[in-house]
Amino acid sequence: MSDPRQTARNLLEQDGFTLEQLWIKYWAEGGNANALELDAYVHEALRPHPFELTLLTWAVEDLQDD
Repeated sequence: MSDPRQTARNLLEQDGFTLEQLWIKYWAEGGNANALELDAYVHEALRPHPFELTLLTWAVEDLQDD
């Protein structure tokens, strides 16, 4: 997955997952952003540190596996 933000948006908009579900997975992977910051990352309003994108990738993959 090259940029997990688009995949995360698709999960939230089309697949019925909530931001809270995504944030919990992200936080469980070690993410530092709060839910509002994560929402800004997903919608490209804030630029996350590259490692935060890695954590988001893992969180998205976890949600897709559920």
